[in-house]
Amino acid sequence: MQVPEQVKAVMDRLSAAGHDCYLVGGCVRDWLLGRRPHDYDLATDATPQQVMDLFEKTAPTGLRHGTVMVLLPGGQVEVTTFRREGRYSDSRHPDEVQFVQTVEEDLARRDFTINAMAWNPGRGLVDPFGGRRDLEQGLIRAVGDPVQRFEEDALRMVRAFRFAARLGFTIEPATRNAVDVCQDRIRFVAVERLVPEWMEILRTDPLRIQDMTGLFAPWIPELEQAAQTPQHSPYHYAGVLRHILDSIRYLDPFDETAALALLLHDLGKPETRTTSPGGRDHFKGHPVAGQAIARRVVEALKLPARQKKVIPELVLHHDDILPRNLETIYRLRVTEGWSDEWVQLLFRVQYCDIMAHSEKGRQRLERLEASRAFYEEQIRFRPLSLQELAIDGHDILTYTGLRNRQVRQALETVLEYAFHHPEKNNRLDLLTFVLRSMPRLEGAGS
Repeated sequence: MQVPEQVKAVMDRLSAAGHDCYLVGGCVRDWLLGRRPHDYDLATDATPQQVMDLFEKTAPTGLRHGTVMVLLPGGQVEVTTFRREGRYSDSRHPDEVQFVQTVEEDLARRDFTINAMAWNPGRGLVDPFGGRRDLEQGLIRAVGDPVQRFEEDALRMVRAFRFAARLGFTIEPATRNAVDVCQDRIRFVAVERLVPEWMEILRTDPLRIQDMTGLFAPWIPELEQAAQTPQHSPYHYAGVLRHILDSIRYLDPFDETAALALLLHDLGKPETRTTSPGGRDHFKGHPVAGQAIARRVVEALKLPARQKKVIPELVLHHDDILPRNLETIYRLRVTEGWSDEWVQLLFRVQYCDIMAHSEKGRQRLERLEASRAFYEEQIRFRPLSLQELAIDGHDILTYTGLRNRQVRQALETVLEYAFHHPEKNNRLDLLTFVLRSMPRLEGAGS
């Protein structure tokens, strides 16, 4: 294995001092897969204090769990003492950590066999649980008893699907069955730990979500309902959940906000489904129902403020192809305050949604592309904010008798005028318009 110089320097120093030291975990896995590792973690029999005594600059980033960060001119290297872990009463943190002497004991506490391998130049690969074999066979297998592994840290259940999605692997039967046994424990995991794992699955292989809806249930129970909801319609080829996940597969390049909006966009369908006498399903009002669900979910997932604002709006409007008229653009961009980023996200969500329909359902794509082209052409030369006007509040104060709220009202009136008449967006024409509108503006501000 080719090892970065700063990592090799730490390994050499520990070895020269008489300590065992190994590369462990993901870097060994990626090396065996022929991929370039992103991180290099070291495990050693040296205690944290011994590590700190050997190096001039260190940071005690996790002494309770035996981790020390060694700071070198070429970067930083994380070094952790071999350890065994006690009970996980909170399904997240070990109640106690005991330092041990061998790398095999350390590897026995890890989650999956493909992550429970170690390497150093002297011994080569240390693989007590068959991780290399599982890599070759494309299997995600828990180390030891999978139920015990998941009871220790319930996040590992989601990580199993994340590794399977990322690597294109299968979760071996005993490990998969243990997920069903333990999935209720997922409620003990902080949602801040779950969201990045879910996003990686959505990015790499969203169809995996079909097999793990129970792991979303405390936050998005509607996914399980969507899995049970068919769509008997000439516009669809699959049930609600499969349609949702297929729509995310069309998201290229991937965008987290759009992916979350797509994950939620049709979750209002189960509660609005009706079936006509001919057997055709209808979902009237599902965007409104979906928006209510989205508002709850974005709060439950503790998403950033920007996503909390935009995702429910994208869900509400995902079925609305924008009419090709200026009034719609003005309403969205000025009256409702949508940014161009929001509008472009809506176009992307709508494209992915349409592409995950049947051939008949995809006929709306032509309308969507025409709507996008009209929007992008029109916003090139029309002012969409007060800052883009050729006059400002100082001009209003100087050339009119308007004051206080009347000034703002005047500028907003000017913006609407200039938006519809962009050729008039110059000082002379806009001031002329303001003076001509004075009686109405004075009355509005009184």
